[in-house]
Amino acid sequence: MLGKVLEELFIRIWVVIKLTLYFWIYTFVGGIIFGLGTAWKTVNELFYLYGFEYKEITLKRGWNIYKRNFLRGNLLFGLFLSSTALLSYDLYLSVQIKGLIFLAIDFILLFALFCLFATYQYSMILDSEYTISVPNLLKLSFISVFSSFSSFLKTIIGSGVIIAVTWQFKGLILFGVIGLLTVWNGTMTKQWREELDKQLESYE
Repeated sequence: MLGKVLEELFIRIWVVIKLTLYFWIYTFVGGIIFGLGTAWKTVNELFYLYGFEYKEITLKRGWNIYKRNFLRGNLLFGLFLSSTALLSYDLYLSVQIKGLIFLAIDFILLFALFCLFATYQYSMILDSEYTISVPNLLKLSFISVFSSFSSFLKTIIGSGVIIAVTWQFKGLILFGVIGLLTVWNGTMTKQWREELDKQLESYE
C-alpha cells in the first residue's frame, strides 16, 4: 500500500518536473519572446491530453503541438500580456491617488487582473478541448470564470501560493513552478469542464 502511494507521488512529481523542463526548452526554441506563450499552451495541452501518464508526455509530441499552435499561442499570450500591462498601469496610477472612490477603483482593477489571469488559464485548457475561434474561446473562457466561482477562487489562491513558494525557493523556477501551475489549474477546473461538456451535449 505504502509502495503504491509513493509510486503515485513520484509519478506526479516527475510529471511536474517534466512539464516545467519542457516549457523552458520550448520557450528558448522560440527565442523566449515568441516562445513563452506557445510553450505555456503546449505544456497545458500535454497535461490535458495525457494527465499523469508520464511516458506519453514526450518532447516529440510536445514539439508537434508547439508547431501547430505557434501563432495561436503567441496571439493569446500577446492579448493577455497587453491587457495585463494596461490594467497594471491603471492600478499603479490609481493607488497614487487617495480617496474612497479611488480605493474602490483599486479593488475593481485588482479583481479585473485576477479575472484576466483566470480567463487566460481557462483559454489554455478549453482551447485544448474544443475546436473554436479565438473570439469565441475568449468569450467562453470569460464566462467560465463566473460560472464556477469556486474554481475561480481555487485557481487564484492556488496559483498565488505556488508563486509565493517559488519566490522563497528559486529552484522551482527551473524545475517546478510551470508544472505545478499547469497541474493545479487543470485539476481545479476539471469539474467545471465536465459540467460544460454536459451542457454542450444537451444542445446537440
